[in-house]
Amino acid sequence: MLKRMGRAAAWLVTAGLLFLLFRKVPFAAVVTAARGAAAWTLPVGAVGIAAIYFADSFAIWKTFGWFLAPLSFAQVLVVRGATYLLAAINYNVGQGAIVYFVNRATGAPILRGVATVLLIMGVNVLALLAFATVGLAVAPDLPHSVAVVVGVAYAGLAVYGLAVWWKPRWLAQRPVFDVLLAAGFGGHARALLVRLPHIVALVAFQTAMLRAFGVAVPLAQAVVALPIVFFIAVLPISVQGLGTTQAAMVFFFARYAQGNAEAQKAAVLAASLFAMALALTLQTALGLACLRSRVGRELKTAAAGAPSPDPSGG
Repeated sequence: MLKRMGRAAAWLVTAGLLFLLFRKVPFAAVVTAARGAAAWTLPVGAVGIAAIYFADSFAIWKTFGWFLAPLSFAQVLVVRGATYLLAAINYNVGQGAIVYFVNRATGAPILRGVATVLLIMGVNVLALLAFATVGLAVAPDLPHSVAVVVGVAYAGLAVYGLAVWWKPRWLAQRPVFDVLLAAGFGGHARALLVRLPHIVALVAFQTAMLRAFGVAVPLAQAVVALPIVFFIAVLPISVQGLGTTQAAMVFFFARYAQGNAEAQKAAVLAASLFAMALALTLQTALGLACLRSRVGRELKTAAAGAPSPDPSGG
């Protein structure tokens, strides 16, 4: 019941935000902005999506090898590609399928797999925070709300760092926290290092798409604001980040577009919707292709029979 209510609430948030956005920005203005996109938009966007895929797979490959079980890079490429499609249907199924595939392929304990996925998710947030911090130092004219978000994130990071250093017994006794605590600061630093190319690829892709639609956002502003947009996008309050992403993009980047306020918002909205649609289309095609492989068929079997991992360790 709670899951159904959560999904319904996410759809309501998505629909509500899109309604508000298109109420302020006429659909016709968005179409006009889309028609003005640069000729290189599609090929450069496709290259950007490919770079994101390879960088993401590389980070997962190295992190799994260090903390869970060794896999070949080819296996990880297929697994990551397939889970783009599975996660689009249900995020928990996508994550659970990775864990169960590794369990079946290598015999690695399921709870350790869950813990490794949690480590990857935590390091993703840490990488976004690092980029936002660098951006704050070189972009003094950002809204005050950015500094507030970064400050709150650092408060949470301090609590997390204390837990990793102290290793309280009530956490250490739970198998699902084994990887997080055993990794220590050195392990987190290694996982962060291999994750940075993925974040760079994400920032480069979104910046290129904005520029393709005439939004000349300075690199410093992109570096600080886009990680916050990505963080908002992964919050489970909307459907696949639709609505929340566009609202955040308009908030941060509309001022860098040309024309009046309506045209500026339309350009950012068109760029964001196009980038999301392109990513979804290419990742779905990639997922379908990967699921046809032997590894993909094994992953699909694991997804069908595996319940969502329980982070509580129960």
